[in-house]
Amino acid sequence: MKALLLLLFLAPALPAQQPDKQVTLYDRLATMLQREANGHSPTDDDIAATRLINPAPSADEVKAALPAILLALQSPDGPARTYTLSLLVDIETPANQPGYVAPPADVPHPPILNVFPPPIAAILTTAIPQLATHLTDDVLPNRSLTATILGGFTPNPPPTLYPPLYNFLKRPDAIGETGSLVVDDILQLAPLSVDSVAAIAKYIHRSDQTSDTRANLADDIATSPNQNQTLNKSLIAFLSSDDSNLRARIILSLPALDLSPDLYTETHTRILQLVDNSNESLQVVNAARAVASCWTATKMTTGCPTY
Repeated sequence: MKALLLLLFLAPALPAQQPDKQVTLYDRLATMLQREANGHSPTDDDIAATRLINPAPSADEVKAALPAILLALQSPDGPARTYTLSLLVDIETPANQPGYVAPPADVPHPPILNVFPPPIAAILTTAIPQLATHLTDDVLPNRSLTATILGGFTPNPPPTLYPPLYNFLKRPDAIGETGSLVVDDILQLAPLSVDSVAAIAKYIHRSDQTSDTRANLADDIATSPNQNQTLNKSLIAFLSSDDSNLRARIILSLPALDLSPDLYTETHTRILQLVDNSNESLQVVNAARAVASCWTATKMTTGCPTY
């Protein structure tokens, strides 16, 4: 460890006076670690500047920097960890940008998805266990950054990726932004396995979910291209909830859900019965009216209100 620190500290400082020199990922991390050792944490501006790195680091750069990445993630300094995690987030490539490699045609995926280019994903795969520990980082924003990083290992997610995601959803403090991001991770790591469906279904049915967090999860599931009829059926069960806000949100999500023919027919009949039900809340009735006339098939992409 000391030898590695010494190596990092001997790395060249960021050459502000040499604008033509390309600063590598290793250089950035080494400089950050050196400054941290001298009592200077990365500032908010330093962390924000990671978004401005251009060109994006190559696979060779990431491989060379991997020991420094792992060392920086072990730092007791929260901003140093934030800086490192931010660097990794910004290595991910938006799906509408050059360098993005689309999944095979038979693997559904969102139109814009931030992922690691395959060569970089392969290099970072060995670091997944260390990365995943930061889902429970003491610095809360680091948890969300970590969830974003773990979602980038697609379209060929390694088996080591799933256990920490499932385990996070079981935590007492899982309800909230990071939990929602973890669910999004699992949804985009197609195809949805039996274990993935079970983990999400159990999470969304947790008694400590609020009306809004549960409704937001329903929206996430409905808008995911990786649909699963078993998971969608678990959403339909909430139509019997006494939470009017949740019921309305579920109803508005129905056209986007992939349902079995029998469940579609049964649920469509229930919605029609709500349209003129004077005993129901106006919120639920309005949602039913918005959907009843246009919901004519499962997993529709057009023809119903935007939600």
